[in-house]
Amino acid sequence: MKTLIAYTSRYGTSEKVAHLLAERLSGNVHVQNLVDEPGVDWGTIDHVIVGGSIRMGKVQDELTDWLKQNEGPLLERPLGLYLCAGTPTAAERQRELEGAYGEPLWAHAYFVEVVGSGYDFERMGFLDKAIVRMMAKQTVSSLNLDEARLDELVESAQASLRTRSENP
Repeated sequence: MKTLIAYTSRYGTSEKVAHLLAERLSGNVHVQNLVDEPGVDWGTIDHVIVGGSIRMGKVQDELTDWLKQNEGPLLERPLGLYLCAGTPTAAERQRELEGAYGEPLWAHAYFVEVVGSGYDFERMGFLDKAIVRMMAKQTVSSLNLDEARLDELVESAQASLRTRSENP
């Protein structure tokens, strides 16, 4: 069984999460940046985890486009969805999740959650730094991952893989 962890990341947080998940998952795991490499050989993929990040209230256009183009194959496989978002309230995180992943994928996925947030000032331009300082009240790089949610995603993924291998 091969797991694809596909992500987009503006400043590296969802990329870090993708690699953390790959380290924690057993089996054959491939991590793929969808901006650099949007193509997927679906014949070799049994399980998918997709992640993205929120910037200015929405995910990157490349992720939205990729999800639309690949909705069929995604709905045919076990699917986990994560998001990295720095919004302070549960209601805002819920709104961002719903905006990032459409209803068919949301309903199909075994996991849909915000797993943390982060700001990498080294990778940001002047304007983005100013916005983060003003909106998020952050002045230095930070990485705030929800370890319990990450563990939940890994456990859900492993359970999904076990179920699939037992019932091909």
